Amino acid sequence: MSDPTILRAMARLRKALEKRMRLDDRAEELAVRQGRPIRSGTLAAYDTAALGRKLRPMLEYDGRGWRVLADEIGVTSSDLSRVMAGQDIAAGKIFAICDWAGLDARLFYRAPLSAPKPRKRPRRCRMFHGKSTETGKLSNA
Repeated sequence: MSDPTILRAMARLRKALEKRMRLDDRAEELAVRQGRPIRSGTLAAYDTAALGRKLRPMLEYDGRGWRVLADEIGVTSSDLSRVMAGQDIAAGKIFAICDWAGLDARLFYRAPLSAPKPRKRPRRCRMFHGKSTETGKLSNA
């Protein structure tokens, strides 16, 4: 018969190793998926898994608890839990969380699969460069 303390220690070690193996498998899966849309559908999405990875150290460092932080952010504690699990939440809540954390929400946006490249719109000029309606003369003349 083996010593029960050794058996308990070996069971804890086995459990820790299995957990680490699952984390390593998940990290490999995320690395393969990096830069691609979250889902294979045609809709736009937010990469809440990446947001959760950025947010977790901030929430843990704060130490006040998720309910208190969720009230401060303006979301529910279940919204924070969903983000940590990589599940979708409303875009407004993503923006609230990113504003609180000082992160740019656009960094976590994933365009739809068939989306064209974003357009660069020309900036509107606020200066008047035409003819004056009062004098009939050019304004720069």
